[in-house]
This record gives sequence, C-alpha cells and structure tokens, in this order.
Amino acid sequence: MESRHGRKKEQAESPEVLKAREEKEAVLVREYLALKDSLKELIESNKRDNDALKVTTALLRKSPDYYTIWNVRRTILKEGFLDNADDETANKIYTGELEFVQENLKLNPKSYWMWNHRRWCLESMSQPRWDKELAMVGKFLEMDARNFHGWDYRRYIIRQLDLKDKEAKDKVLERAQSEFDFTTTKIHQNFSNYSAWHNRSTLLGKLAEDLSAEEREATVDNEFDLVKNAIYTDPEDQSAWLYELWLIGRGMTPLKAGYVANIYKAQLTNTDLLKTIEERSISILGAYVISFHPLEIVVAFDETIEMRNPFTVSTRVEHVAIPLEGEWKATGSDSELGSLWIFQQAPGAVYGPTVEVVIFSDDVCAVRAGSKLPAAVCYELETLNQNLEDISGRLGRLVIGQNLMYDVTKRIGPVTRPDGTLETQVVNPKHRVTSLTESNSLDDRVALLKREISAVRELVELEPDCKWPIQILSTLLSELRKTISIHSTQAKLIDDECIELQEKLITIDPLRQERYEDRRTQLVFDRETLSIIQDSKRFPEIEFAVKQPSNLDLSMRGLTHIPISSYLLHLHTLNLDSNSITSTRFLRNLLNVRRVNLSNNLIERLEGLQHAPSLEFLTLENNMIAKWEDVVAGFVFWGEGKLGRTGGHVKVLLGNNPVVVNEGGEYVLEKRWEDVGEVGVEIQWQSEELRLAEEAILAAGGEI
Repeated sequence: MESRHGRKKEQAESPEVLKAREEKEAVLVREYLALKDSLKELIESNKRDNDALKVTTALLRKSPDYYTIWNVRRTILKEGFLDNADDETANKIYTGELEFVQENLKLNPKSYWMWNHRRWCLESMSQPRWDKELAMVGKFLEMDARNFHGWDYRRYIIRQLDLKDKEAKDKVLERAQSEFDFTTTKIHQNFSNYSAWHNRSTLLGKLAEDLSAEEREATVDNEFDLVKNAIYTDPEDQSAWLYELWLIGRGMTPLKAGYVANIYKAQLTNTDLLKTIEERSISILGAYVISFHPLEIVVAFDETIEMRNPFTVSTRVEHVAIPLEGEWKATGSDSELGSLWIFQQAPGAVYGPTVEVVIFSDDVCAVRAGSKLPAAVCYELETLNQNLEDISGRLGRLVIGQNLMYDVTKRIGPVTRPDGTLETQVVNPKHRVTSLTESNSLDDRVALLKREISAVRELVELEPDCKWPIQILSTLLSELRKTISIHSTQAKLIDDECIELQEKLITIDPLRQERYEDRRTQLVFDRETLSIIQDSKRFPEIEFAVKQPSNLDLSMRGLTHIPISSYLLHLHTLNLDSNSITSTRFLRNLLNVRRVNLSNNLIERLEGLQHAPSLEFLTLENNMIAKWEDVVAGFVFWGEGKLGRTGGHVKVLLGNNPVVVNEGGEYVLEKRWEDVGEVGVEIQWQSEELRLAEEAILAAGGEI
C-alpha cells in the first residue's frame, strides 16, 4: 500500500507502544506549556538578556517549528547582544547560533525555521564560511538523501558561492559540474530521490549553455539512459518519470505541416516567435456581431482570461477615425473573468460604416499560468448590412499595420511598411526536440516522441497495472498529437487511445479517479468538437471553422464538465443527456442556444441560465436538485438579462428531482412558483414521461 511520496507504509505500532508514547508526550506537553507561559512573560517584560535567551533555547529544543520563538530570539540577539558588538564578538555569537541550530537539526532536519535561522546567521556574518556550510549540508544529505530542506539549502549555498565567484566563470561551471556529479551519486544510491532529479534539471541547463549541438545530443542520450535504468528498476516511483517529462519538454501547439506564417517584424521577432511557440498560446477563436442596435460584439477565447486593458474599438465618422465609446464585460456573474467578452455600445455613441477591434498581447492576462496571447489581433466589421439573417456576423481579421483606424505604433512601436501590409514569409523556426536540444526539422521531435512512446509501451505491457507508465504514455501521445493536423486520422487514433488510457487509470487508481475523469472529459470534448475548430493558418493559434454546426449531441459520453464552453457559442441545440455533469454554469457562454438537454446528470443547483438570452427549452429531469433555493437561483435577473437584453420565454423540465418530494410535491411547487412571479419562465415539476403517459390515457378516454 502506498503512502505519500510513493513510499510503503510501515506496520502499525502495538497498543502498548502507543500508550507509552502518549504518556511520554503528555509530560512533554506540560513542560512545553510551562515554557510557553515563560515566553509570554518574557515578551511582556521586554527583556534582552541571557535569561531571556535561555527561555527561547529551552522552548526551541521542545518545539523547533514554533517560528514566533525564532523571531523573538533574533530580536533578543540583535537588541541585547549584536547592536553594539564588534565584528569578532558578533561572529562568535553567530557561530554559536549555527552550532545551536546544527545540534537541533540532528533531531529535526526538516524544520523550515531552523534552516531559515541558519541563513539569517550566515547573511549577517561579516565573513561566512560557505564552503564549510556546503560540507555540513552534505553530511545531512548522507543521513537522509531525500530531505528537500537540505537540497534547497544546498542550492542556496551554491548560489552564494557563485555570487562570490561571479567573475570566474570557469570556477562557477566547475562547481556546477561537481553538483551535477553529486546528483548522479545520490540518484544511483536511490532512484526515488525527487530532490536529486530536480536539482539535476536545474544544473543541466546551465552546463549545456557552452556545449555544441552534438555534445548536447550526447548529454541528452545519457540522461535518457539514466532515466530508463530508474523506471525499469522501480516503475511505480514518480521521480524518474517526472524527470523524463522535463527532459522531453513541452512541444508546440497543433499546426499544419509546411505552414506559412505572417510575421510582423516590428511586433514579433524570430526569437520571440520561437519562445511563443514553446509556450501555451491563448487563441482568439473569433469575433462576431450579435446586435447592431445597440452595437454588441462578442470575442471568444479558448480559455478564461482577465482583461488588463479594454480592447480598442474604433470607428470612422465623416472620414475621421474616433474611439467608439462602450463597455467590455465577460459573460456570467463575474464580469472580470471569462472566455467570452462582449462589447456594448454606450448610449448616444455613434458608429460609422466600419468598426475595428484591436486586441494587444498585454491586454490579455491568462488565468492559467504560462499562457499568453502571442500577438496583437485586429478585427473589422462592415455595418452597412445589418440583417443578421443575411450575414454570418463574423468579423474579418485584418493585418496589423498603419492602415488601421487606431494608430498601433502607440502600443507596438514604428512599423516598417507605410501601408501597413506585411511581407508573407516562409518561417523555419527551430523546433524543440528536448528541453536541451532543438532542430530545423519537426521530424526530429516526432522521431524522439515515437522512440519514447515505443519504450513506454513495452513497460506498460510488462507492468499493465502500474499507473505511471500509463500516465506518461498518455502525455507523450498528446505531445505527438501537437505535431500533426488536428483533423487527421492519426490524431483521431491518438485521441481514442488517450481516452482508453484514462479509463484504465480510473480502474487501477481509484484514489485519483476524479483527476482522471476530468482529463478524460477534456479528451472526449476535444474529439467531439473537432468540427467546430479549423486548422489555423496563423500558427500556433486555433480558430472557429467557417461553417459552424447548429446541433451537437454529447449524450452518454461520461463528461464531468464542459471544459471550453466558448467552443459552443454558435450552437442552437445541445444534448448532454446521461453524463456526470455537476454544474449548469457553462450555459452563460451559450449565447445562441435554444434547446439544452441535461437530463440524467449530477446537477445540484441551477446557475448561469440568466446569461443565456436565447434559451427556450431546458430539460433537467433526473438530476440532484434538492432545495427550492437551488431552483430559484438559476433565474435571478432573468427578466432583466445580464447582457442588457430582456430574457425570453423558457420552459424548464425539473421532474424526478429530489426538490419535488422535499418541498411538498408538484402542486405546492407550482403555487410557490406562481408567487415568485418570474416572467417568461415556465417550470414543469412533473416528469415528462409521466405527463405524456397521462395525456395518452386521457386521449384514449380513460381516467387518471
């Protein structure tokens, strides 16, 4: 049986041993409480002498993690002993403190506050002995090679030594190599040493800086050999697997082979592009007009973002470009965060035949760490034809340049072409192969991934019930998928296999079932919504396909949530029957949806309905809604509409939910709903199946 960090649980102690321990601990507690009272008296007395220091010494021997005592001790030392001391006397005091800490570290080597106090001593000394400290922490790591406090302290010491030798690069590199060799020794002693693997990753990047491409490749091959020895020795241990993931690195987002990209030199250099490719890019799926009176434009992102600066909206009135006044807000109850953002024209504002929206990279702040909008984007709306039935409503995407209404040079600097057009270039950026190597060809990345996938498959066959090889295989397959067209047959096969792997993990690792179910949901959702997304010509982004489906059937897919609800912006009908969805909050991004089936799910509370202005029919039968308040919550402000539009008429089926029985039955609920007086909302408390059966009986001339 596993415990934390993948170590085996030790056998439980006998009742006699436990009782003896409890009695001993009771004595220690009484002594500790007495000392704590002494500390309170000490603080109140404001003493700064040896007696006060002795009280903190006694307390810290009993409880070294009581950080307040360490703070009091430092105050006593500074104000009572160090303020007027010369360097020699001060160094003696600090040395005494180091010896005191070292003595206590032997009893409790994983105390944050002791290691912190040791740092304070060294940083306060006039001539700290960093080399002596390195030897000291080495001894502690001999006693417990997995003590991450010791590893963190060791890195701290190395940083101090490197600062001391910052002008001697050879010495710094020699020290880095020595530390790298130290991690090798510790890893060979015990492959299950995550701290050593982590330290190795920090050192390898530094050592690789001065290596040639061939030397880097050889170094990487050696690292893969070391990892394979570790994972074949103990495939259940996570340390080496996580190091392998770091070594493989995060590749690129989906792209077409032989893509052609437009690079605007004044905005995105080749170096910036390479960096952007390696990061997770936020994509703007598209921009659409949803109303002309007042003007309302919706911009859809592929993840939740915060708006740092309002997106720039400009129009041209009487041949003069002017800002168009209005307000941006996200859909939903929290208007500060969202994946759909709507611009609403201010009352009295006037727009001309053309409206432009410019979104700069620094306007967008991702909620998910590591994501960013790779470049500025501009959309143009022609307003002459205002019949939404005749036009798609989609805004055209423009090239950023000086020909825009808004002077982009205010934000991104001067442009090279006076007309603002861009030179189309074939871009050949270097592709990441591993965390340390790159190549001019994407094929090298593909070859590496296929090699590692083959190796992990072998281990999965040998250890079919081991969770880590299965998780890594799923991750590697996902990385391989990033190198191919998202609509290819190979991509579909990869999706299917990754889903099967998550289902297997749910079976063999039930403690983490929810995590695997969420990952499976993401994979299934991506596969089932492929028709909504097109392979983008603007690498590395994704966009809505030109032709959008109006209906989507996601019933019986085992979904636990809707991962990217902005994908569903254009749908009119959505079937989510018989899943495991727990929230209706995603409905706030479905601006065009008319009919939604959420029967046979796990929903306990209605949310987001008031933000779906087109909703006409919602089925929520056989869910887990148990309280009246959880029904009413879904229709707060329905009549007003959060987006400034009047909520339409909607019929909601709530039959076979616990609320019907809990709140007194269908008749009682109908009367209570009438008292609420919510205009435009019709709730059917009786199950649709029973209602249809009763209608059939009546139609046949029978009685109910």
